Amino acid sequence: GSWTTQLARVAYGGSIEIICTVGSPESAEWCTRMGADRTVPHDGIDERLEAGPGGSVDAVICLSEPTRRLFDSLAGVLRPFGRICLVVAGDAIRSLDLSFVFFKSGTVSTETVFSSIRCGYHLDQAGEMATILEAMSAGSVRAPLSDDWSEDVSGWEEANGEGGLIDKLDGGHTRGKYVMKIT
Repeated sequence: GSWTTQLARVAYGGSIEIICTVGSPESAEWCTRMGADRTVPHDGIDERLEAGPGGSVDAVICLSEPTRRLFDSLAGVLRPFGRICLVVAGDAIRSLDLSFVFFKSGTVSTETVFSSIRCGYHLDQAGEMATILEAMSAGSVRAPLSDDWSEDVSGWEEANGEGGLIDKLDGGHTRGKYVMKIT
C-alpha cells in the first residue's frame, strides 16, 4: 500500500484524490505521510464514501483478501465504468458477487506476483524499476521503511523473541516494510 500510494502520487500528481483504508490512527498518519489525501476505516468504506448507483471512486486497488463484505463495499462506491484491481486472492474470491460491478459496467482485474511467469507473458520489469528508481532519486518516492522497529534490536534472536519482529508481522498490524540484516 505504501508503494502504491507513492507511485500513484508520482504518476498522477494532484489530479487524483488518494483515499486509503486504515485500522488505526497510526496507520492513518502513516498513509498520509505516504501521500494519501484522506483515510477511512476498513469497516466504514460505504459509510464514509458515497455508495450506490453513482458511486464516488473511479479506481480501487485492493491489497487485502477481498471478502464478500469488503468487495460489496468496494463495488458500492465504484463509479460507473470504474475499475477494481484485486491483488490478493484467497478462498474468499470464489464467493464474490460481481452483479453490482456488472450493472455499473465496471472492470475487475487481478494482479499477482507470478502471473507473467505462469502465463509466459514478458513484462518490462527493468523499465518499471528504472521509473521507480528515477522517482526515488528525484525524492518523490521513498522506501516505506517502518519506524516501528529500531536498529538496535535487529538481530535474529531479538526478531524471534517475545514481542519481536516475527510477532509483529504475525499480528498483521504493521505499516511499511521491515528490513533486517542477519549477521
